[in-house]
Parts: sequence; C-alpha cells; structure tokens
Amino acid sequence: MSVSAKPKEEQCALAQGPVGRSPQIDRSQYSDDALSVLDYYHVNRETDPLAIVVGAIDRMTANQREVISRFETAIALAGIEFGRIDLAIQRAEEIQQRVESLVTAVARMQEDFALTTDKIRKRSNSDIILNHLKPFIYGLFGALLTLLVLFAVFRFKSS
Repeated sequence: MSVSAKPKEEQCALAQGPVGRSPQIDRSQYSDDALSVLDYYHVNRETDPLAIVVGAIDRMTANQREVISRFETAIALAGIEFGRIDLAIQRAEEIQQRVESLVTAVARMQEDFALTTDKIRKRSNSDIILNHLKPFIYGLFGALLTLLVLFAVFRFKSS
C-alpha cells in the first residue's frame, strides 16, 4: 500500500500529531479578546474551525490597529507641517507689512525731496548765494564783536 493510499483517518491523525493528542492552541499568538472567545466556546485545538476563524479575525484586527496607528502618526505629522506652514505664512505677512511700510516711507521721502527741489528751483541765484554767505557773515560779525569787546576791556584797564 502506498503512502497516498493510507486511509483518511490515519492522515488526519498524522496531521494532528501523536495518536490521541491534537495540537494545542498557542495562547501567545492571540489577543486577550480572541482568547476570551476561544475560552468561552472551550476551543483547545488549533485545527478547530472556530480557532482558525478567530485567529484570522484577530490578525486582521491587529493589522487594522497598526494601520490606524500609522494613520494617526501621519495625521499628527501633517498637523505639525500645517503648523509650520501657518507660521511661514504669518512671517511672510509680517515681512509684507514691513515692506509696505518701507515703500510708504520711501514714497514720503520722494515727495519731500520733490518739494525741496521745487523750493530750491524757485529760488533766485542771489538767494542761493546769500544762503551760502550767511555763515561767513555771522562768523565775521562774531569776530568783529570779539575784537570790539577786547578793545573795550584793554581801554578800561589802561585808564
């Protein structure tokens, strides 16, 4: 008789392990919820269809928890990045306001410069020359006044 011609009972017995013993459930492979279901229905064999279904569902829920955890991590990282983007936008707005204030100040300076140049253009040549000679005249007047005071001091001392 060939190996494939063995009766089905014998093949099942070989698959289950030594005669009279079936493989026990490895409790470390299941979550607490899955173990409570298996204990409720008194399932002790790994080959039991309910154990197979509960194991598959347990692995699927573990995978789902892992995926959810990864999504939560991705959402947290996205929140951080959006926060950084918001800060960058706020800084850009601050810089834009500063630039606008500088542009306004430059425009005022241009207007003031234009007014000043218009005033200078409207002056006559004699006004411009007199404007440059005023410090010289004031200096000359101060020197004459100083000489006059010194002359008076020496005059009263000698008399």
